[in-house]
Formats: sequence, structure tokens, C-alpha cells
Amino acid sequence: MNSNSFIENKKIIISLFKEKKFTKVIKLGKKLLKKDSKDFDLLYILGLSSINLQNYIEAENFFKKILVFKKTDEIFYIYGNINSKLKNYKSAINSFNEAIRLNPKFSEAYNSLGNVKKFINHIDDAIKNYKKAISIKKNNIIAQFNLAVILREQRKYLESKAVYENILELDNSNLTAKHDLGAINTILGNFKSARKYYIDVLKEDNKNFKSFKNYIEITEIEKKDEIFIKLEKVSTDNITDKQKVDIYYSLSKGYFDLNKNKLGFEYLEKAKNIKKQKSNFSIKSENKIFKNLKNYFENNYLKEIKHSTKINKTPIFIVGMPRSGTTLIERILSSHSKIYGAGELIFLPQIVDKNYLKDNKNFDETISKIRSQYSEQIVKLSNNKYIIDKLPLNFKWIGFIIKAFPEAKIIHLERNAMAVCWSNYKINFRDSGMDIALSQKDIAEYYTLYDDLMKFWYEKFNAKIININYEKFVLNYEKEAKNLIDKLSLNWEENLKNYNKNNDQPVETASLHQVRGKIIKNTSEQWKIYKNFLTEMQDTLKVNKINF
Repeated sequence: MNSNSFIENKKIIISLFKEKKFTKVIKLGKKLLKKDSKDFDLLYILGLSSINLQNYIEAENFFKKILVFKKTDEIFYIYGNINSKLKNYKSAINSFNEAIRLNPKFSEAYNSLGNVKKFINHIDDAIKNYKKAISIKKNNIIAQFNLAVILREQRKYLESKAVYENILELDNSNLTAKHDLGAINTILGNFKSARKYYIDVLKEDNKNFKSFKNYIEITEIEKKDEIFIKLEKVSTDNITDKQKVDIYYSLSKGYFDLNKNKLGFEYLEKAKNIKKQKSNFSIKSENKIFKNLKNYFENNYLKEIKHSTKINKTPIFIVGMPRSGTTLIERILSSHSKIYGAGELIFLPQIVDKNYLKDNKNFDETISKIRSQYSEQIVKLSNNKYIIDKLPLNFKWIGFIIKAFPEAKIIHLERNAMAVCWSNYKINFRDSGMDIALSQKDIAEYYTLYDDLMKFWYEKFNAKIININYEKFVLNYEKEAKNLIDKLSLNWEENLKNYNKNNDQPVETASLHQVRGKIIKNTSEQWKIYKNFLTEMQDTLKVNKINF
């Protein structure tokens, strides 16, 4: 092949690349590369085409060849992104650092470096690099989004909110930023602002089902609510099952607000049926787990475990059935100057899963691992002495908690069985762990398992568990709250009376709307409005001798 022919063929390949015919580029380019294996343009186009075809191994090979003879900031940047896709994080970090060394003002390289640091869980470094990317290029919206998301994930909501607001200053039409600002304002209790953002989104995009869902969750729907009227007209043709679920739950909640209960249940059941088809939940499997737990501690509950290490944080575990009042208790207690409310931490179930369910070591070793691994996580959360972990389903692990953390406080919330079951049944939980509530029978059967296990824990560890009856607590809040503080060996603080005015405290659970208002004393009776639709739930509880 003469030089003219080589040039002409390269022109063809460049033309094909511009036309996004990447497969043809690869096929013809590889043949041409045999004539000149160091042609930069050819290697570059082949590398980019491989990236577009998501063939990152081949792309890495092409750019590695380029780096032999051409070491520029751009090439190192691309090479770093390829290695990031391949999860070769060390190589990616080295490449981005080299790109930055060659070009200290390379905003995009700092952003990509931040991404890799996030992947390997170096969160502080990730945040630092995102901020550096933005300081270099104020209009780097991608870095702004990355920073906003990671700050939100770290529960730094006010900081995240400020970044999203910066994004809107750069691009006031950015619907993703508006939706996310709606979500953050919801968590922070700024419901008026949240609704405004959701409404702005839905004016432009009437298929943003997440914004529909979030708006309706925080709004008491009235007859002429324009957003709900718009939702009623949304077609469910050609949309995903997940989107259908969001629509059906939203319609259900709206119709319940409008006292159209028959319609509310129709859409609730539609949503439940879709989720149940995709769920792996089995009440039989749960029954086995609960049975094994009782057997395990029946043989070990008297064992004395000597802990060689002290922990400088005292966990407060708030447990019970979901929707039993755990968020309310956390919000009250976290108003205390010595207590930090960490929300629903996932550490304990993960650690128990690893050390008990999957790798059943001897009892002493299991307890020791749970103590050390959990302590490593909570020590990072706050400078406060007391750390609240209010994941309700931790009631399953009370035996492990007592043995691993003799210094811990355990608060158990009990509430009317039907109130709990109905409250769980009507909620659109995002966590698959809450598939316990996809049918009336399942949630009632699960409540029965919970009730039985709690009786077992009280039998073995009664003195270690602080029991709170939700109905009794809300009827005489101040007296019961003072009693609880006393049991925690803490001094009463007057600001606990006005816990609901502490509006800067984030709330992320399904109770986020309710706990920001005054305590409502009759919520445990509200299920009776719907009792004619809940016969299977009631019958299952009755068969299992659960009073309500």
C-alpha cells in the first residue's frame, strides 16, 4: 500500500467515525494499522471507537500504544477513564494524577479522579477533588452534580442543597437539579419549597414519575389539586413496571386523601401485585431465620463474653416493627445535646449477615467480630457520646446487640398490631427488605413472627430492654419522655419538649412528614377507617392470637 492509498483509507475511517459507524471503523482501522502501528490519528480513532462500543479492554490497548510515544494530559485523561471503567483503579488514579501534573487546570481530570476516589470509598478525597474541579471551572456542571450527590449520600444536606442551587444558577432549566432539590428540601422538612420544585419539574415533564410520587407523599391531596389531576391523566402504556408502581402508589395515596377508599385500594393492590411478582420474599424463609435465632440463643444466652476493647461511643438501638414510632423516638432523643441521631444504619445487619448467617463461627468469635466491626463504623459518625441506630428490623439481632455491646441501650417500640400492619401495607417502601408488606397475609404473619421473637428476647434479656408502648407514650408525651431519658441515665433538657421545632434535623424515613408536626394521639385508630378492606390482615392476626 502506497502513502496515498494509506491516507485515502484513513480519510474513509475518519469519515466512518464521524458517522458513528464504530464497528466498521474497528474492522478497517485494524487492517490499516498493520501498515503503520504508530499512526496517532488511527490509534486515537480506534481507541475512541472501542470506548463507544464499550470494549474497554481493546480501548485500553490502543491508548497504551499511544502513550509509548505521546504523553499528553488528554491522553492520560482518556486512559484514566478507560481504566476506571475496567476497575483498574490504581492505574486510573496514576493516569489522572499525571494528566493533572501536565495540566494543573484540568478540571475534568479532577472530576474523574473524584469519581475513582468515590469508587474506592475514599470519600473525603472524592469531595476534595470535586471541589477542586469546580474551583477551576465554575460551570463544570458534571462535577457540581457529583459533589451534590456525594454530599447528599453523606447526609450533608445543607451543603448538598447549596451545590444544587449553584447548578440552577448555571442552568435554571435543569430538571434533575430541581427534582433533587425537592428531595433534599423534603428531608429537611421544607415541604413548601419541595412542592415548588416538584411542580416546576412536572410543568415541563409530565412523565417524571418520581416527582409525582414525591410530591404526593408530602401533600394532603385536595379535590382541585392540579398535580394529582395531571397524574390521573397519565398513561401507563410503554412505561416500566417500576414507573407503574410509583404511579399506582401515588394514585392510591391521593384517593385515600380524597376519601375515595375503594379506588385507593384498587390502585394499592395493583402496585402490590407488580412488586410481589418481582419479590423473592418468603415468609417460610423468615420463619426459619427466627427459629434458628431462638435456637442459637437458647444455647448461648447465659454465656458471659469478656470484651478486651472499650468503645468510646454508646449505641442506642431503637427497634420494633417498622412504622411503630421509632422515628418519633429518635427525633425526640436526638434533640438532646449528648445524642446524635444517625438514622437507619445498615451496618449491623450487614455485619450479622457476614459473621452469623453466612459464616457461623463459634459464639464468642461471632460476638467479638460484631463488636469490633460495628464500632469501627459508628465511631466515624459524630463526636457525641451517644449514637442512635434506629433501624427497626434490628429487633431480630437483639441477642447479638446485648452480648456484643453490654454498654448499649436498647429501646423497643410496641404498637397496636393492626395499626402497624396497615401503616406498613400502604407505604411504597424502596427497600426490598420491606417486601414483608406486599400482601395483607404476609405482613400479618411477619408481625406474628416479630411478636414471638420479642417475647423470647424479653424472657432471656428482660432487664436489658427498655420497652415503650407507643399509644401510651403519645397520650402523655412529656411524662413518658422524661421517664425514657431517666432510663438512659441522662439529664432532662427543656428543648426535648419542642423536638418538632428542630426543623434542620433531617428525616429520611416514611415518617418524615408526620414527625415534624405535633404528636397526634389517635393514629393507632385510623386503620379502622379501612377495616372492611383489611379482612385478610385481621383474620391472620386473629388466627395467630395477636390482639388488636
